[in-house]
Amino acid sequence: MSSSASSSIRRLPFRQALTSLKSGPGAVTLSSNVSAIKLRFVAKNSEAGPRQFLRNYAPKLAYANPSLPIQIERIRDPRSKHRNPKSPDAGAVWENGEQPKPEMIVSFHGAAAQTLPLTHLDGEKILAQLISVAGEERPQGIEAPQL
Repeated sequence: MSSSASSSIRRLPFRQALTSLKSGPGAVTLSSNVSAIKLRFVAKNSEAGPRQFLRNYAPKLAYANPSLPIQIERIRDPRSKHRNPKSPDAGAVWENGEQPKPEMIVSFHGAAAQTLPLTHLDGEKILAQLISVAGEERPQGIEAPQL
């Protein structure tokens, strides 16, 4: 199933949605050493990579790792112009007046957390970077046949 199909997983029939969650890129069991993942990015008017990761790969990652907390922090954008004073972006301020860089913080059991910069990366590259840092667990008991 293509990544564009996973972006509309809510509209798929149940069996197709389940198959989409179980297969393809992102349907990876991360190492048991990973304790949490936090994704921080500016929600609007910023790079598309973190949004692509969130739409296409995060649902599969969450399904494959049900006990792993995945926190998403969408940073409000003070550049957004809203006529509605109740808008969530109204009154937003960035530290030092600079746009924060998108980042992913991977926490580990008994080890220091690692911060991955996500600047100029698309969703697929973010997933590859996460897997390289966090590690991937292979199913136990399945061995290659001996030739």
